[in-house]
Amino acid sequence: MLRSLSNVLDTIYKIGAAASGALLVLLCGLVLYSIASRLFGFYAGGATDVAGYVMATSTFLALAYTFRTQGHIRVALLIQNFHGTSRRVIEIIGLAVMSVVTSFLAFYMYRLVYDSWDFGERSEGADAILIWIPQLPVAIGAFLLAVSVLHSFIQSIFDYDAINPETSEHEGPSEV
Repeated sequence: MLRSLSNVLDTIYKIGAAASGALLVLLCGLVLYSIASRLFGFYAGGATDVAGYVMATSTFLALAYTFRTQGHIRVALLIQNFHGTSRRVIEIIGLAVMSVVTSFLAFYMYRLVYDSWDFGERSEGADAILIWIPQLPVAIGAFLLAVSVLHSFIQSIFDYDAINPETSEHEGPSEV
């Protein structure tokens, strides 16, 4: 059951990564539109602000997938010196701490969205958009990151080989 739930969650993370990629294409289009507006002298109407929102959303939507595929830079100076059970314990502790931190981030991102909605905050740019609208997808990305870290934490407890396949083949340090 845990493996099927893990597969469903990994699919959700992939969808977030695909959305992030699409947003990067949109970001490129917005930047080109902004450049063209300056070259040809027409009004771009908040394209720069929207590009910033798109970049933030793209970044946060990609975090969960990048974390699960071990694409984040990982400092292994401490962990590489341990093997077997001691390495597993250190990784579990690290994932537990990271679970708390990312859950805290996700919670407060949603609080920020709620407060912006509640107070009716608008951006200071030319478009004066309701600020909760671009904040919401960023909060969703933060939530997905928290879920992916909790997912890895639970998996490290019950199915450690799923997150560290090289440890099941040999208990020595991995070749780089």
